[in-house]
Amino acid sequence: MKCLFKIFFASVFVCSCTPQKVATNLLPSQPPNTNLSEPTAVSGDALTNLKLKSTEYRQRYGLTDVFTKLVDNLGNKFDNLYGVRNFRVVLHGVYYRGGANNVYNKIDGIRANENPLQPSGLQNLCEEGFANAIYLYPTNYNTAAKITNCKNFKNETQTLNYENIIGLDKTHNSIFISKIYNVIKGTAAGPVYGHCWNGWHSSGYVASMMLKQFCAYTDAQALDYWIKNTDKNDAGYDAEKKMVSDFQPITKYLIYKDESNLICP
Repeated sequence: MKCLFKIFFASVFVCSCTPQKVATNLLPSQPPNTNLSEPTAVSGDALTNLKLKSTEYRQRYGLTDVFTKLVDNLGNKFDNLYGVRNFRVVLHGVYYRGGANNVYNKIDGIRANENPLQPSGLQNLCEEGFANAIYLYPTNYNTAAKITNCKNFKNETQTLNYENIIGLDKTHNSIFISKIYNVIKGTAAGPVYGHCWNGWHSSGYVASMMLKQFCAYTDAQALDYWIKNTDKNDAGYDAEKKMVSDFQPITKYLIYKDESNLICP
């Protein structure tokens, strides 16, 4: 009887101390003889490359959680990414989020906040090895360069493509998810930087989708994540909060635990 009590007590203790993160939307670890023709499978080379990329950017940026900023609200702290604001990791080596430095920009000049990235931001993202940047609002996108070429920090020829996809539009959910899924699977280049104006609301919504889709975040975890990363600017955004809670992972873009373990903070 005492033994049974000890087992029961230990089980309750473990359950109560385990983070409320469930992995029901992740595929199990890939078996050695996986049929690589399956859409969710990943080859050994792709998994190796994903590991190399995630490790490289973990070490380069030193970000260990989804809340810490590499670049602050004024656009400072990491000169190699000057031109962005409130830069945070979402998926290591795959997807990052933030804003555009327009109101504090000492290189390109100060302008209204409601604008895309300026040349210095695009150039620095390119040199940091980013393959894509996505502007999550339409305002003045036509004024920005769509392609930036450079030598990245490894002295390799690099191209940054700058796209415009509206973030707070649920009809675009699958577009965002599929883009990042393809980077994870090695069929598209990365990393990707998704940004709004400040790096709070729209970028937070897209990032919360990524964490629910690829890192098994629960509805509650995703909402808590979105709120905390608005830097106390969450009042009056009830519709956005509902969108965060309502999003559910898309079955055809599930990934394996092996992949999730490499990229999730």
